[in-house]
Amino acid sequence: MEYYIRFKSNQIRLMELSKSPILIATILAISVSFLSAFDGIIVRILTDELHPFLIVFYRSLFGLILIVPLFLKDRTVFISKYKYLHFARAFLKICALTSFFFAIKFVALSDVTAISFITPILIILGSILVLNEKPNRVIFLFAFLGFLGIVIILKPGQNIIPLAIYWAFVGAILSACIQLILKKMSSKDSSSTLIVWNLLCTVPLVFIPACFFWVVPSFGLLLLLSIQGLIGVLNMILMTKAMTLSDVSYIAPYDFLRLPIISILAFMFFDETPELSTLIGAFIIFMSSFLMFNSVKKNNFY
Repeated sequence: MEYYIRFKSNQIRLMELSKSPILIATILAISVSFLSAFDGIIVRILTDELHPFLIVFYRSLFGLILIVPLFLKDRTVFISKYKYLHFARAFLKICALTSFFFAIKFVALSDVTAISFITPILIILGSILVLNEKPNRVIFLFAFLGFLGIVIILKPGQNIIPLAIYWAFVGAILSACIQLILKKMSSKDSSSTLIVWNLLCTVPLVFIPACFFWVVPSFGLLLLLSIQGLIGVLNMILMTKAMTLSDVSYIAPYDFLRLPIISILAFMFFDETPELSTLIGAFIIFMSSFLMFNSVKKNNFY
């Protein structure tokens, strides 16, 4: 009888824990990291056969096919206060994805992933410069540490820096710009509206440059492209949900899991091994981003 009572008590605790917003947000954030890592592997495979513009087009098209039917019953998601800004955001997204895909094609996946960690730092700096949010000396110190991490990854003077790695920087900068635009748009548009309009605008815009590199993908490539579209949609939905359940400062650190996951996958699929400088630099960038988020939260301007 005592064993049965203890068992039921533990069962109740587990049920309560399973409903915890923090636990759910944690699971969602970790899931996004895993999916993003697999996405990088798929992109590396696809870039051997397809131009990055084509990959972005098919990714967005499959994402649109998957997500629009979910909102057909709720026509309000198609009503937006920022119709023209959606096109600007879609244009930046195309440029950001294309830049990252070019980098992934020629640079080690662990290096591209590590450099992408600088995006949160750029978002906070952009909030200060563009959105007129109050600066903080500590913020600039953490930003300097983040850029120091980038220098450690690149190791200037010790070897030749591949030109393709600068595409990763471009992608990180554009991603920060997109997040700043989203910060403004989310004040009047729902997350569902932002997702749907993003795909509706991206597909026709990226179709134009994709036409210049058009090839008919094989069945295997189409399967990978459809999986990538699904991953893109899932990431948007899962991260949006995670943000509603917890603070950004809590969710952000889980993005760092992408590096060890993608390093393991890159070793398994492409025999790539991350250099020690990449791991050290990525850790410094991660810590500076994490400390910046917490400092910003404490000062209540983000």
